[in-house]
Amino acid sequence: MRILWFTLMVLCLPLPAVAASERVAGMEEGAGHYIFNDPATQQDVSVYYYQPNNYTANTPVVLVLHGLRRDAKEYRDSWAEYAEREGLMVLVPRFSSEAYPGGNGFNLGNVFRATSAEEERGFSRLEQMNPPEQWVFTLIERVFADFRSARSNSNRETYYLYGHGAGAQVAHRFAMFMPESHAEEIIIGAAGWYTMPDESIAWPYGTGGVPMLDATAIKAFLAQPMLLLAGGADTATLHTVMRQTPEANAQGATRVERTRYYYEFGKRQAQSLSTEFNWRHWVLPGVTHSPGQMTPFAARYIASRAR
Repeated sequence: MRILWFTLMVLCLPLPAVAASERVAGMEEGAGHYIFNDPATQQDVSVYYYQPNNYTANTPVVLVLHGLRRDAKEYRDSWAEYAEREGLMVLVPRFSSEAYPGGNGFNLGNVFRATSAEEERGFSRLEQMNPPEQWVFTLIERVFADFRSARSNSNRETYYLYGHGAGAQVAHRFAMFMPESHAEEIIIGAAGWYTMPDESIAWPYGTGGVPMLDATAIKAFLAQPMLLLAGGADTATLHTVMRQTPEANAQGATRVERTRYYYEFGKRQAQSLSTEFNWRHWVLPGVTHSPGQMTPFAARYIASRAR
């Protein structure tokens, strides 16, 4: 297990700085796109970005996680107006279904290897872990390291991580598995269901069966600054992709209820472990399960925190 964590830490170290003349060309003002050749997996990763016209080396960096449709470009476009207004550098990597298939490959972070269609969908506990370099979580860190070292003059040593829907599921599990990440704060928008920080509940509904998610890791997770967002009008239970299993339904009937349940669960765990608790929970009145409706608030919030 020590070897695993050492490998993970090495993968997440920032890449060495390069001279300005050696920087990768192509990041221009406004909306754009580039290909990051991930050295850990040898795969090409599409990264959609928005660079505000007032960009400086101190501009806050936001990594946005797309939803179930893998629609990174559309997420970038939905952030453009607000990134410009609030002065945010936005990066939206696309996690392809070929490299990160199904709910297991994306929503659950590709931590475990799927050997059946059911496991690929993320509906059963898995036995064999993938190497850390294949996780969604470590790729997020490498995208940020590449941006800093090869594509910009950024002085920012940390970034804000925002996910909506399936991306929100990735974001809260990222916080569990990446205690030493460069994420300044994690904003989790309208997740359909959650992994509880409780080893008595089997993965993926809890941390049971995942050796690295021990009491020490859970304490670090509860101390991670996180904002849990739910739309006050995001209450649909029919004709929705929100998971309907006994374990998920135990968290509540709607995303609003499940988000509140998760926050209160984490708060109780922190109290029982006598550890720091740095989560917030807000419900946004009138907001449905729409990325576009939640984005303006998330952008303003991140800008205010970055100042």
